[in-house]
Amino acid sequence: MELRRDETMEKTFRAELDDIIREQPGLLYGGPGSGKTALAVSSFYDWRTGTPVTENAKLVTFGREDNPALAVPESYRQTEKGTSLRFSSPNLDSMDWLSRFEAVTEMLLHEASKGNCLDVLVVDGMSEFDLLFEEVFNATNAGSDEFKKWNALLSQMFSIMIRLDPIALGCTVLVTARVMERKKERRSRMSSISGDPDFVDFDYYPSLRGSFRLHFPHYFNYVLYMETQMMRVTEGQFEGKTLPAHILNMVRTGEFYVKNQWEHQWLQAGEELQIINPHFPNVHERMVNAMNIGVK
Repeated sequence: MELRRDETMEKTFRAELDDIIREQPGLLYGGPGSGKTALAVSSFYDWRTGTPVTENAKLVTFGREDNPALAVPESYRQTEKGTSLRFSSPNLDSMDWLSRFEAVTEMLLHEASKGNCLDVLVVDGMSEFDLLFEEVFNATNAGSDEFKKWNALLSQMFSIMIRLDPIALGCTVLVTARVMERKKERRSRMSSISGDPDFVDFDYYPSLRGSFRLHFPHYFNYVLYMETQMMRVTEGQFEGKTLPAHILNMVRTGEFYVKNQWEHQWLQAGEELQIINPHFPNVHERMVNAMNIGVK
């Protein structure tokens, strides 16, 4: 039986997960509805057709982060023992959710050390983690100074990035985040609040509060900005209509931060600066092809 194009692509994706791009960390960020979660989920589950790309994957979510339209099967959203991978504190009164998340990542690292690795781990999303941590910290540490909170957040973010090491986990790690505007200096007659340092030469970047926002992109081999643009449909049922399209920026071309460690190879391969309505197996295949050009 001849395979459909998507099936062939996804079988190639599974086979190449052991290639050079398998143990790579990626960050997808953008505004609401830009397609971050949909793209990340498509690395293990084709939500368009309701078929798995790989069943050996997990989806972690924080707080209210969710996209029910993707209809991700529950098996991806819990451990093999049935522990939920949805971490939250609805009453904002307990850090139990954080302890449970730490236990899950420690379990994944332990299993990986024995050779029992996932294919893909998706963490959706770190901006919500940040806000959830701050509010629960405020509620459970009344009267403490602000520096204590920011130091605790910095410590937690660093420890999470260390635990989400794709080499130690032996799998692809995809993380999502929202977008924020560069912090500008504010002055008044009575005081001044410093802005981002001069080396921040872009206006928008992944949304995190506290000083770790400046360190966050260093932990990823690619940080890709997603946005929604209205585009005219040129064929099919909606020909002539203007509809939203989800855009993945592979190379920085403007005020939004983009990091792509394979930027040189990507451009050398003649690849597009933007991918319209991306699907992760296709993005993966194009990255592998670009890197192969770079090593010839």
